[in-house]
Amino acid sequence: MKIILAFILTMGMTVSGCAWSGGSSETPKTAQAAEQIEQGTAPEPAPTVTPEAKNAKKDAKAKKAEKASQKHKGKKTEAQIAAELDAVGHKLAAQASRTIMPSKASKEVRKVGNEFVASYVDVDANNVRTELRPGTKGQYVGFVRYQEKVMECRGASKQAALASTNCRQVKSRNLNELIHYDGTHWQY
Repeated sequence: MKIILAFILTMGMTVSGCAWSGGSSETPKTAQAAEQIEQGTAPEPAPTVTPEAKNAKKDAKAKKAEKASQKHKGKKTEAQIAAELDAVGHKLAAQASRTIMPSKASKEVRKVGNEFVASYVDVDANNVRTELRPGTKGQYVGFVRYQEKVMECRGASKQAALASTNCRQVKSRNLNELIHYDGTHWQY
């Protein structure tokens, strides 16, 4: 029994690298790494980071920090919100001009007496007015005002009415669209 116990202790010291006896100066990590190298399963060295990659990381962090600081700085000023409203108002009027029917490109033709009348609606996107009114808790209401003009072109035939460049305004309609500012964007 004493022989078996002595054998186990001897094997334990040999396998552990004499760590119990203080005979090894290697740390467990370096011993493990040396063992992996001997077996051919060593981990790959960490990739080196190029200066360009470091700069890209710094730029990304700076942009992220800038966005975070803008959130914490506070709300936009009323002048900034009014400028955004003006841009959105012009965008809405231009969109209405492109999508309204009947349009200059797709006129509506009808016969009135002996002549044909081609009519269309023209949105005056150059004369858009906006107004900002404050609401509660940083929310605003925006008024976008523009004018739609009903134009008529007359001719002896349908083709002549469609091709006529001598069109006149017969009606106009003032439009007032309300849009809502939710604290970050204009909702329409």
